[in-house]
Amino acid sequence: MLIMKNSLLVFLKKPATVFIIKTVVFFAIFLVLLYIYGYNGVGSAKFIYNEF
Repeated sequence: MLIMKNSLLVFLKKPATVFIIKTVVFFAIFLVLLYIYGYNGVGSAKFIYNEF
């Protein structure tokens, strides 16, 4: 178990692994932001309280 944990830590500290993990995380955040932005369609309200 300890050998597996150490090898995983060594793998996660490699620059290529860090780059790939960061790229996947930033891409996921980008997709979430695009999904949220998609709710601002043509017929939707620009401000949530504009009817008051």
